[in-house]
Amino acid sequence: MMKSLLKNALAQPSIWRPACSALRPQGVTVLMYHRIKNETDPFPGTTAQAFEMQMRWLDKNCRVITPEELDEAARNPSRGRPAVLLTFDDGYRDYHDNACPVLRELGFTGLVFLATGPMDNQSMIWTDVVTWITGATKEELVVLPWDSTRRIAIGDLVSRIALAETAKRFLKNIPDDQRQAWLSRLTQALDVDVDDGTLPRQMLDWNEVRATLDCTRYGGHTHNHPILSQLDEATMETEIAMCRKRIVEETQSEPRFFAYPNGRAHDFNDVTKALLRKHGFELGFSTIEGIHRGGDDRYAIRRQNTAGNTLGDFALRVIGR
Repeated sequence: MMKSLLKNALAQPSIWRPACSALRPQGVTVLMYHRIKNETDPFPGTTAQAFEMQMRWLDKNCRVITPEELDEAARNPSRGRPAVLLTFDDGYRDYHDNACPVLRELGFTGLVFLATGPMDNQSMIWTDVVTWITGATKEELVVLPWDSTRRIAIGDLVSRIALAETAKRFLKNIPDDQRQAWLSRLTQALDVDVDDGTLPRQMLDWNEVRATLDCTRYGGHTHNHPILSQLDEATMETEIAMCRKRIVEETQSEPRFFAYPNGRAHDFNDVTKALLRKHGFELGFSTIEGIHRGGDDRYAIRRQNTAGNTLGDFALRVIGR
């Protein structure tokens, strides 16, 4: 109870300012969002209501910057309102529907990293497929395809969420071609037709991308959303180059910013960074947590996850905790 009260107090201006000055490292807080969802959406994410509250709080307490301002803000941090950059991974349709109206009203700019293959095909990113099939299956027991000794009861929501996390952990740590094969077998085991039309369109289309250019910078996130360090160099380059090509074709502007799928330290490497530079990407964003400071690697930019239930939780993330 006391911890909750302290966190909630942190969101109040009178507490926020001295706490931020004392606790937050100098630099830029890069916030990482995925979905800005409606209450009834079956996927995890930040609700549209919570997102609007967070943006209005930032407007009062921080300085929201564009990606072009990142280097300068990191090198010369403000002693007043801390600099914050807003990033959104994958390219979900709800960015257009739920995030952009708020960004426009407040004069903020979002940086959205597009997985162009799922957009072109209007298919789901593989991690979303895992979430969907584990939630939609009518089966109450499943044998893991990659471990026939494990029979898992999935008769309730908690066990299905646990199955999804187990499957994602396994699939994220194997080569891309094996991941596709095992995911197909898991889909068969759960007896779910991913393309049955149950779900509405999840990804942005290119008309929506063009319609949001006034409040958005669009960057790359690969073409098919593989974990780049698990690819050979030629395939890695194809993923980066094809993503860039599709963005240029559809927006007539060259993307300068890139986020690594999954984004852990071992999900990209020096080869990945060199390929980003080769193809004109000036910044590379990870999912490694922390504040981005002047002198830090521009191709391993740290970001803060926005998970949390209250404005106090959110304020802690902005501080870097």
